[in-house]
Amino acid sequence: MRKSWKNKLLWLLVLLLPFSFTGCNEAGDGAEAANDIQYTCPMHPQIVRDEPGSCPICGMDLVAKQTADAPAIAISSDLEYLLQPANQAVVSGIETAQPVQKQVQQEITMSGVVTYDTRRQYIIPARFGGRIEKLYVQFNFQPIRKGQKLYDIYSPELVTAQKELLYLLENDPSNSSLINGAKQKLRLLGATAGQVEQLIRSGRETYTFSVYSPYSGYVLDPAVAASPSPVATATPAAPATGGGGMGGMGGGATGTGSSASPPIPSGGFSIREGMYVSTGQALLKVIDASQVWAQFNMPSSQAGQLKRGTPISITFNQLPDKTVQSEVNLVEPVYEAGENFAQVRASLPAGNTSTLIGQLITGKVTYNTGMSLWVPKEAVLDIGTQSVAFLNNNGGFKPISVRIGGSADGMVEILSGLSAQDTIAVNAQFLVDSESFIRVADNNR
Repeated sequence: MRKSWKNKLLWLLVLLLPFSFTGCNEAGDGAEAANDIQYTCPMHPQIVRDEPGSCPICGMDLVAKQTADAPAIAISSDLEYLLQPANQAVVSGIETAQPVQKQVQQEITMSGVVTYDTRRQYIIPARFGGRIEKLYVQFNFQPIRKGQKLYDIYSPELVTAQKELLYLLENDPSNSSLINGAKQKLRLLGATAGQVEQLIRSGRETYTFSVYSPYSGYVLDPAVAASPSPVATATPAAPATGGGGMGGMGGGATGTGSSASPPIPSGGFSIREGMYVSTGQALLKVIDASQVWAQFNMPSSQAGQLKRGTPISITFNQLPDKTVQSEVNLVEPVYEAGENFAQVRASLPAGNTSTLIGQLITGKVTYNTGMSLWVPKEAVLDIGTQSVAFLNNNGGFKPISVRIGGSADGMVEILSGLSAQDTIAVNAQFLVDSESFIRVADNNR
């Protein structure tokens, strides 16, 4: 009986033996799989452990590292956009707007100065050589009137021409052709018709010949540039005493008055009484200040909006309540000292004694733009080398480069980079912090 019980126990052990080996294999596989999992710190990836725990550096809980054969997560188009680098896209729920195509009334403000009209600057040359006997103008910027006596000169050439006329009148009074030729010679030398008639009446030549100013304004030495100090209103001097009408010297506009000024003697003029002058020598300069210029500088990009006849409102900086209406009469492109800009000129009557040469002024011009795209001014961000707007794309914003034009009423003109169908962020600055680096996408539109 005991032997039968032992046999049954032996058969039971034989049957359970395979199951015990299977359980050990399964337990071994599980332990081996558990040993393959490694744990690391999210902040310090150099910390790697075989079991969970805490980071010895920061104390954070270690997390399991993802193995290479872990199942991949399906990425939709939305998630793919969110996984772009941070400097290429921004996710935000900021307010958006679309560019508006419209026509805007725009204003250009320019800073300028009151200056002389270079077309009213004249040189008085010597028409014949001789010696200055008497000088009637004494200092620079002395006001003179047309017909006023400037100086007396002794000229052997002029004395000889007078004697020729008197000889013909005395010895051959019937020879009208020669007499008229002698009169014409005197007039070409600068004598006035009144001086010629006075010579005929007196019958005696004069060794001192008076020269009169053909212009009104301020008298200057020719080597002196027009100074910004005097008042721009020419106060006429007293009429010249003696002499019949204007004459003496012809002249013409210099066309420019901005040459460098060499040293001038303390008396104000390089010519002196007793000095000999030669034919064609520039003796005096006369500036007519009855009409002056308002001269402004403006960016060359805006110069195309102005043309001759465009109305301009001029305000004097020292007198903000004084406004003068004028018209643009010249827009000149200028390249100077490495800068490209435009110079705008408008006529400015100098009828008020408060108008000073060199006075600072402000000009304003209003015009209507053509049909173009306009966006809020805050929607465009200037990053130095270019202007950037943030284009909406599936809830995210992508920076693109735009080219801007003028601005008016809180709006800025978009010349290229956007279309009327695009949607952009209203506040571009909000999407960029002080440490961000914007990688602007190429835009070929």
